Amino acid sequence: PECFDILTSMGNYSNAWMSMPSLQLELRYNPGCMIAFSGRIVRQGVHAVKGDRIGWAWYMRDAVHIYARIPSCGWARLDGKKSKG
Repeated sequence: PECFDILTSMGNYSNAWMSMPSLQLELRYNPGCMIAFSGRIVRQGVHAVKGDRIGWAWYMRDAVHIYARIPSCGWARLDGKKSKG
């Protein structure tokens, strides 16, 4: 998706939880889990776990849209300005 950040969790651990306080969500975040969301709008965090964990993140930045000449979607903006394009 062109307007989402994607987080993937890998490793040897259990009982991990991702918190999204602004949405009042607590999600299980076990190995192999992928979550896509707009990091511009939704704050997130992962609680400490016992074991080994790798978090792999793909972030969609404005520079990518500008380089590819793809307008970013307006709903992912926090400043209230409409996207151009």
